[in-house]
Amino acid sequence: MKNIFYKIVLTVLLSSSFLFVSAQTFEIRTVENEIGYLTVQMRETSGTGTPTTATNIVDITFVVRYPAGAVDLTLLCSTNDYNIIDGLNGEQNEGGYDYHYWNASNTPFNPPNNWTTGEWEDIAVFEATGATGSGLFEIAPNNWDGRSLNWNQEGTDYTPSINGDVTYSYPTTVYNFVWTGAAGGPPSAHNGNKWENTSNWEGKCSGDAPPGNYFPYYGEAGANILIPSGLTNYPEVTTAADEWGWACVKMFIESGAHVTVPDLSTNTSTPARLDISDNLIVKGKLYLPALGYATVGGSTEIDAASGIEVQADATGVGSFIDNGTITYGTSGLGKVQTYLTNTATAGSFHQHIVGPTVDVAGAGGAVLSAFDVAAGSTYAYDWDEAQPVADGWQNIYSNSYLVATGDGIALSTTDATDHTLEMTGEFITGNTNPPALTYSNNHYELISNPYPSSIDFDAFAAANTGVINNGYWIWNPGTGNYENRAGGAGSQQYVQVGQAFFVETNSAGSVQFTNALRAHSSDAFRETLPNMLTMKVHGGSMGYSDELIVRFTDDATNGYDVNLDGEKWNSMYDDATMIRSIAEDGSELAINALPLEGLQGDMVSVPVNFQCGYTAEYTFDFEGIDSFEAGNEVWLEDKKDNDKWIYLNNNPHYTFTATSYEPNDRFIIHFFGPTSINNKDEAKVDIYSWRQYAYIKNVTNEKIKKVSIYNMAGSLVSEREIPDGQKLSKIWVSDHMAYYVVQVITESGVYTNKILITK
Repeated sequence: MKNIFYKIVLTVLLSSSFLFVSAQTFEIRTVENEIGYLTVQMRETSGTGTPTTATNIVDITFVVRYPAGAVDLTLLCSTNDYNIIDGLNGEQNEGGYDYHYWNASNTPFNPPNNWTTGEWEDIAVFEATGATGSGLFEIAPNNWDGRSLNWNQEGTDYTPSINGDVTYSYPTTVYNFVWTGAAGGPPSAHNGNKWENTSNWEGKCSGDAPPGNYFPYYGEAGANILIPSGLTNYPEVTTAADEWGWACVKMFIESGAHVTVPDLSTNTSTPARLDISDNLIVKGKLYLPALGYATVGGSTEIDAASGIEVQADATGVGSFIDNGTITYGTSGLGKVQTYLTNTATAGSFHQHIVGPTVDVAGAGGAVLSAFDVAAGSTYAYDWDEAQPVADGWQNIYSNSYLVATGDGIALSTTDATDHTLEMTGEFITGNTNPPALTYSNNHYELISNPYPSSIDFDAFAAANTGVINNGYWIWNPGTGNYENRAGGAGSQQYVQVGQAFFVETNSAGSVQFTNALRAHSSDAFRETLPNMLTMKVHGGSMGYSDELIVRFTDDATNGYDVNLDGEKWNSMYDDATMIRSIAEDGSELAINALPLEGLQGDMVSVPVNFQCGYTAEYTFDFEGIDSFEAGNEVWLEDKKDNDKWIYLNNNPHYTFTATSYEPNDRFIIHFFGPTSINNKDEAKVDIYSWRQYAYIKNVTNEKIKKVSIYNMAGSLVSEREIPDGQKLSKIWVSDHMAYYVVQVITESGVYTNKILITK
């Protein structure tokens, strides 16, 4: 900040109507005020008289001395009606110093703080202009160049003692918009909280209003914002269609003041943003509730306990991104919350995987006691890669156990209550590495997002390919299953604040988090890639849910592809509802990537295993069918319900009843390549095979009279008729691997194809 010292010459004239019982004494000084301006102050230090505010003071003079040729001073305002003006209309130079003379007009004005002894009062506020640097600024001695340093009242001069000088850095930051919250109105109307309301702002000195309708909103150039203390109303964002956020160059939040982004009483779904292109100083509070984002382009100074709070609730979490350096004052720290939902019944465990969100007391993370959300009943577990998967979770209980930055643990309570985990310390910024991954046994590591914002997992995986594969698993206690992402598909791309996640290692080494990975994300969206089908299931008495992704892409195979497929992890709950795909090599997958050429006309059949813990009604919902090319068809086959087929293109929902004891291999998803059913010349009967079955797809308007199946020796194996109007037919052929010939006779043609039957 800027520290400028002024020497002041004061003359005070007192009205003849008042007589002092004894002489007064005064002091004068220059200080840097809280927002970085050079300020001249005076105070009465002694005097037994009791003058009133009606006593006229008619003259004040002072001179400021500072390094020659460095800067000049510009008067911003004088306070308490002192009416100070430039006595020289510029500066003078003498003996290596520049001098600037100021005096008051003859309009009477009040004495300092109404003659309250010992209290400093601002006389004038200046900004330093014209250069960059620092130097000693002081009050010039009395009678410099014939100019006295005094007050004059009733013809009597009172010369103040010089008490203070300062080394001041310049130029001064000009806070050209000061928040007043003066619009008023009931809290529900938020008039006195609206950033965009010009009635809530004034200029840099009291009474200096901003010009016209200009206000610091939507990033108008040059808006340096001061949020002062001592007010009733403080800015809170609203997020109507034309009010999505705020922008400014600099912001200073004084001690006792606060800014909130956003105000959740008016909106809970649209993210609100505060963009500060240069520096932020927080001596009060900056609150970032759920969906409230703040970005700082320059440096950030936090000089208050929990000066910046990234808050979380059931709707989401706030987000803070710095792009400079973060410094902390004597009491300055940040706070980050993680919201933990708990819908388990009392007495049962509801796991959450989390990590440190700040560096607590310079420990390089947080000790276990910082995770204690329910005193006496919080249980914690670390993941040990050196153990077999079945023994990976290890109970930890020492309060001094260090959970390093970027590491992850599991938490649970038994009270069936939601909790908010709060950590106070220094925000993590810049490059950071969790403990090295060992690649020693089960090859899975539990790490966490260390930043007070989301990270882009796809970018993180791409930057650490030498240590981890491109996929994660995140435990979701609400659904009772792990969410999976692999090869850019699956669950959310962005990993939220405080969220831990599993990765699969491919070698020993360290992964690195960098600032380039950070992003503001509400985590309320899901991207759909081309040729990607998402299958979700919900139902049953416990409300569990799960999902499966099947997609077609280049470089995929019909087996397990380490950077494209996502292995299905069983739920922590024995009674959970789960679905999974079975790859050609038997791999159980939550994300199944298949060769793209499979969609080019042939039938691709994907077995789906379904498992539930209760006899109940369940529903499949399918998303992403419109991501396939026109003409591709997707069908669901329910083998239990008389081989029922559901055409998902027209009806992407299927409700059914299931039990916990029935076979899991009940469902098959069939993908058919584009068929030209709208072109009569190309209408045909398609013949496919999968495992032990032949499939007949009739895309003509003709009746199929007969289907005959022959072995390669020409002997008839089976023959059957197809009911009128049935477009898809499934015919068992054999349980022996061999080629067969299928012949389909319609009313006007014969269609033949050779198929391979497998087990």
